[in-house]
Order: sequence, then C-alpha cells, then structure tokens
Amino acid sequence: MSRKRGRHQVPRPSDPPVVQEADAPSRFWTLYALALGLRLVHLVWHRADFWLTVPLLDDAIFESWADTILKEGWLAPSLGVFDFNPAYPYFLAAVRAVIGPSQHALFVLQHALGALVAPLLYRVTARAFDRRAAMAAGLLAAAYGPALFFESRLLGEWCMLLASASTLWLIGRASFSRRRWLWWGLGGLCLGASAALRPTALLFAPLAALGCLWHLRREPAVIVRCLAAFALGLWLPLLPFQVRNRLVVPEAGWGLTTSSGGVNLYLGNNPEADGLNQPPSFVRYGPGHEYQDFAEEAGRRLGRPLSRAEVSRYWTGRVLEFWGREPGRAAALFVRKAGYFWNHAEPPDNFFLEIFRRFTRLGPVPLVSWGFISAFGLAGLLWSLRGATRFWMLHAFVLAQFLVCVLFYVLARYRFPAAAGLIPFAGLALSRLYDYAAARSWTKAGALAALCLVTAGFSRLPLIGGEDPGVSHYSMAVVYANRGWRDKALEEYRASVSADPSFKASWLNMGLMLAEQGRGAEAADALERAGALESDPARRALIGENVRRLRGAR
Repeated sequence: MSRKRGRHQVPRPSDPPVVQEADAPSRFWTLYALALGLRLVHLVWHRADFWLTVPLLDDAIFESWADTILKEGWLAPSLGVFDFNPAYPYFLAAVRAVIGPSQHALFVLQHALGALVAPLLYRVTARAFDRRAAMAAGLLAAAYGPALFFESRLLGEWCMLLASASTLWLIGRASFSRRRWLWWGLGGLCLGASAALRPTALLFAPLAALGCLWHLRREPAVIVRCLAAFALGLWLPLLPFQVRNRLVVPEAGWGLTTSSGGVNLYLGNNPEADGLNQPPSFVRYGPGHEYQDFAEEAGRRLGRPLSRAEVSRYWTGRVLEFWGREPGRAAALFVRKAGYFWNHAEPPDNFFLEIFRRFTRLGPVPLVSWGFISAFGLAGLLWSLRGATRFWMLHAFVLAQFLVCVLFYVLARYRFPAAAGLIPFAGLALSRLYDYAAARSWTKAGALAALCLVTAGFSRLPLIGGEDPGVSHYSMAVVYANRGWRDKALEEYRASVSADPSFKASWLNMGLMLAEQGRGAEAADALERAGALESDPARRALIGENVRRLRGAR
C-alpha cells in the first residue's frame, strides 16, 4: 500500500487534461519571453551577415510586389491576377508604409510575432495532454530553427505557422467556452489567413468540420452556429483578394486568391515528376517563368489561348489522366513523397541549403531541426492513437499537412506548417519517456524508446540528396543579377553550366546578360547551347534567330 502511494503516477493519453486555460498565464509569457529573447540574440548574432538582408528568389518577387502595391495602391493593377500567394506582399507593403524599408526593423517585428507560436503550442499541448508535455512542446517551439530562418526572410511561411498554432488553440478552446461558435469563428479566421498565404491550408477545413459534427452530434443547433461561424471566418481573409482580382481582371471570377492550383498539382504528379518540385521539360527554371510556361504549353496543345481558370483545369485533367493511365507509377510517386515528408533532410527549395543551415544555428550551436521534430513527433502521434478521440484536432491537422505534400510535392516550405501539429506530439513523446523512466515503468519506457528509435531511423533514410550544384550556382547568379552585380552573376552562371552542362536556364540567362554587355560572340555561343537544349520549337526558333543576329552583328 505504501509503495503504491509513493510511486510516481504516469498520466495516460486518455486521462483528462491536467492544465486548464487559467492555469498558465505566467508560463505563456515566460515562454514568449524566452522565444523572443532567443530570436533577438539570433538576429544580433547574424546582423552583419550578407544574406540576412539579401532577397533570394521568391523573396525578391514578393519584395517587388510590395513596392508595386505601395506605388499603385492596394489594387496594384499592373500585377494582374496573382500567380503566387499575395497575402505576404500586402503585409510587407503595410509594414513598410509604417516603419519604412528597414529590413532589421521588419525582422524584429516578424520575430516578435513568430515568438507567439511557443506559448500558443504550450496551451494546445496542455489541453491535449498535460503540463509536462506542454512545457516540452513550448521549449521545442521556442528553439525551432526553421522558424527563426523563415522569420528572417521575406516569405510568409512564419505567418502560416503562427496562424496554424492559433487555429489549433482557438478551436480547442471552443470546448471550454459557452460561446463555442465564437471560438470556431475565430479559428476559421486564422485558418483563412493561412489560406491567403497558401490555399492548400484549406484542406484542414473539411477535417475540422467533420470533427465538429462528431463532437457536437448531440447538439444540432450548436453545430449549425459553430460551422456557420467557422465558414464565415474562413472566407473573410480571402474576400479582399477575391474582390481585388475581380476589379482588376473581371473575367477572373470568384476563385481563390491565386489561379495556379492545377499547375502545382501537375508539378507533383506527372511522368517527369520526382516529388520534389522537378519542373517538366517545357518549363524554364525559376519561379518568375513557371506559370507563363504552363499557360503557353496548355494553349499550344489546345491550339488557342486559355483563361487562367482553363489553364488550371487543363493541367488538373492531365493529372487525372496520369493517375488513370499509370496508377502504379503514380502510387510509387505518392509513397516517395510520403517518405520525403518525414525525412530529416530539407528538400531543395528556392533558397540555398547552406544559407538555411547557417540561419538554423546560433553560432556553433544547432537549433531544433525538422529531423528532430518529425522523428519524435511521429513517435508521439503513434503513441497517442489510443486517445485520438479527445485530441483529434492535432491528428487531423497533421494529416491535412501530410496530404498537402503527398498530393502536390514536398518542399521545406510546404511541410513547415506541419510543425504546429508535430511539436505537441514531440513534447508528448519526450515527456512520456521522462515519466515512464521516473516511475521505473521500464516496459512502457522501453516500448516508447524503441518506437522513437524506429521513427528516427525512418526519418534518417537517405531519400533526399544534397543540393544540385548547377541549381545552387544558378540561384546565386539570379540573386546577384537582381542586385545589379553582373560580373558576379556571370561567374555563377559559368559555375552552374560547368557543374551541369545541360542546365538550359543558365546558358540562356548568361547569353542574354553577355548580349546586354555587348559581348556578341560569347553571347551567341551561350545562346546556341541553350537553343540546343530547348524542347519547345517556337522558343528554339526564337533563340536561333537571336544567335544569327548576334553573329551577323559581329
């Protein structure tokens, strides 16, 4: 009897939450201060780093859009219908209108907002599990390296992580409130904000609605109010962009904020796809050309110009054809993308992996990585399945983020918001390991430790290779060219084709840049190499015409 009283009791996943909302205001602000302090130290540490204030690829596009919005007003008619998600450029324009163009001031603001993720996930985890798991999750979120990286870029990913954590907290809080419809409405508002940053966030909406229907199934009147508030909140952040698109391009209709859903679906599901944003052969490399090339190719195949909605429908149709014609290949690609989602390596993106590694460390000290979160998060998720009916929202959120990646393709940015659901599960796994060891419950401790080893081993499979040097040098050249450093850009283009002689975009850009400098013979040679690699007859003919003109001028 005395031994039982003295034993440490380990809470089970099915136990009720230990921490209530009013129990943790001091912990909320302590975690916020810790997360913000770490970010400010990180910013000061890297303040002299060249790459802290140099836009990369999407960064440069979003910065140029923000400048256009400031010049032309919120309609920004010269931008037309958006090919990329517009919410972050509008945020950037609003911030610059108030504080000016200072990058460091912008990053302080982004860090101040991003630091809220740690205490929010503390509360999400406390409600789902217990205080110890919540504290572990809060500390992991405070020191999550990819979050500090994205908060130091001109990208909206950090906003998506904040919006996702807020959505989970608000919808979870509805269970503790008499005005459940209000919290569902606010949760929908945050999810809608995330969708304005990337429409694929909407995949979580039907899963959340199904959860609402199940948990409130005995209260039909409450269900109606909650779902109506959720739907309204979800739509409101998208409405300004839909109105803007309609005013600028009336034929755009009332779709989502962008018109590239079918294009992105095809990028991840076609005979040439590798699951990691490998563009098809008819697409030039670089985000600035991608949609245009897809639209031109669809128009060429159908023999007429297409509207943006028609372009999206056309490529969605090609995906359905691919799945129907080659189901085995499509399924293998699906499985490969599933492995990429959980893999510790950061899938190549439109930023340099070396820069990513530099900014996910504090000097020599590495911050918490995706590999750590994915391994322990998956272990915690599997360990918690017995109590899934109580914290279904976390499972549904991770499932939605997983489906986004395997249905489209896997990038570091695309899987990044999943951390809002995986960090609580990682906190659960770590806290349970401690609890079981403290209670000397060696069977459970051993089982959970074995599960963590299995998930860690799975995440470490050599699925994702290193960065392609041809791509790396090309991307570096684009950055230098955007800043007007042409000599440095030419060096990088040459390094790119030296590493990969078949890299068409580097030959083409190098030729154009040499032509602008009046170096006709070198330009003709480079363009000739680009033309030999071009698969589109019209583009090949245009390049050939320019080569002849340059050689004739010589």
